[in-house]
Amino acid sequence: MITGAGNGPPFFMKVTCTKAVMASGQALEAGQSYDLSNADGELLIRMGKAIKADETVADPKPKAKRTRKPKADGAS
Repeated sequence: MITGAGNGPPFFMKVTCTKAVMASGQALEAGQSYDLSNADGELLIRMGKAIKADETVADPKPKAKRTRKPKADGAS
């Protein structure tokens, strides 16, 4: 058996996609977790399209809605 890169047993990592992307011939949806090969998972993480599934993502705080102040002359 020849040893080296690409000839060993396949290893998988669990990633959560942060953006919709194609990997391993499949369409992956944002927010979903997938088991991908180490190479594909690490590539998506480096590209910023996925994170490791065990990491948590802090939800961004919603922006406060602006309210209009009534005009001084009473017109709307």
